[in-house]
Amino acid sequence: MRLLFILLFSISLATHAQKTKPVKIILDTDFGNDCDDAGALAMLHQMAYNGEAEILATVYPMNDDMGAAAIDAVNTYYGKPNIPVGTYKGDYVYKGKHNDFYNSRLAALPNDVKSGKNAPDAVALYRQILAAQPNHSVTIVVVGPQRLVADLLQSKPDASSKLDGMALVKKKVKQLVSMGTEYLKGNEWNIRICPDAAQRVEKEWPTPIVYSGFEIGKAIMTGERLITETPEDNPVRIAFETNPMVTPEKNRQSWDETAVLFAVRGLRDYWTLGTGLPHIADDGKNEWTTSTTGTRHYLIAKKPTGDMKKVLEDMMVAPPKNSTAKP
Repeated sequence: MRLLFILLFSISLATHAQKTKPVKIILDTDFGNDCDDAGALAMLHQMAYNGEAEILATVYPMNDDMGAAAIDAVNTYYGKPNIPVGTYKGDYVYKGKHNDFYNSRLAALPNDVKSGKNAPDAVALYRQILAAQPNHSVTIVVVGPQRLVADLLQSKPDASSKLDGMALVKKKVKQLVSMGTEYLKGNEWNIRICPDAAQRVEKEWPTPIVYSGFEIGKAIMTGERLITETPEDNPVRIAFETNPMVTPEKNRQSWDETAVLFAVRGLRDYWTLGTGLPHIADDGKNEWTTSTTGTRHYLIAKKPTGDMKKVLEDMMVAPPKNSTAKP
């Protein structure tokens, strides 16, 4: 009887493993202004190594020619130089300065893009990638302003798909995860610098949205282990070393890392989920009202801060697959 139980349990585990598929991810990241973007991309690569995620594309929403090259340099460092990188080709003027704290440094590392001038239009790339995926299979995680996803909603049919943007998103996207807003109320940067896009997405996005709010990442300081546990040419270490907003220990709040972690792993024992509406004003300020139903959600912290720091940093400092690099 005991042997039968063990056999059935083993079969159950094997069946579960076969059913578990990597989460299909498009990362929309405003590299350069803050180093948590680099940490988030490093984590995403580690979760891809583990079979938890499939990185379909990385897109850049800012007016900075070095952003796409910097992202490509990180993808190249982690052994994935062929991940598509798109960049913003529009003329929107953001309501806040975007700094090149590390993009130019990373763009000097090995990469194929070299300049945003060589990268495809990000909205066109969104459409191309989404059109090729199974229905309701893609998670988009936005850790910068929502300019690109707002423009995606308004996009017209093209060679990639006969569907307009709204219909394409509704057909192909499972959920949108946004590092944005603050619960109960706030004036968070990603929303504040592009409020019209955030308003459009909140009102019109046809699939569930989960907001990883300012308060979620603010509580978790990461980065210091990069300085002691990774080599000097690690691009994530470079991003943290060169960012003037880090602490003297080279720590920074983990806003983008927590959003990416949720996008891939879900709630687990890290968070619970609230439901409501963020009510984004014209100046970008938000105020949540809660509800028992709806498709707009926010994360609520559950796991202790120290435990979360280790979860995030373990992936941030892990080397590229098959790397023998030492600090």
